[in-house]
Amino acid sequence: MKIKNLKSSLLICSALLLSSTNNTFAATASGSMSVTGAVVGTCTLTASAMEFGTLNRAGVTTATSTVTPDCTAGVNYTVTNAAATNTLKLGGTSVLETGQILFPITVTTGGALFALGSAGSITGTGTGSASSLGLSTLTGTAASAETKLSGAYSATVTLTITY
Repeated sequence: MKIKNLKSSLLICSALLLSSTNNTFAATASGSMSVTGAVVGTCTLTASAMEFGTLNRAGVTTATSTVTPDCTAGVNYTVTNAAATNTLKLGGTSVLETGQILFPITVTTGGALFALGSAGSITGTGTGSASSLGLSTLTGTAASAETKLSGAYSATVTLTITY
């Protein structure tokens, strides 16, 4: 019987010992940290080529270019023409030479003249991507080619995006 009592006592002691290990308490504390970040508003601008093809001798020739602003969401932007005039030049030279033949073009957007200092501009608010909502069309009109020398005419029109 003593062994039976001893086994019972051991069993009870083991149960008490196991239950007492669960009665230990861990202390906790909490704190906070400051977290910051910033989204910098940026914009980029692309435009398709304005290709007139063969310039018309009997009248004006028109061509279009699609302008695509790509701005951070919520950024307001304005696209303007950085040049006061737009002129195609024979041979594409950037410096007017004696006898240089100029071929004036008029660039408009939404019917308004699109030149430096004019009211013509493209305005909008960025969506976070270059989407169809940000697309605008510039229309170029080249003067009659009736009195112009034959040859390849070209120019670079610089667009400026301000945001």
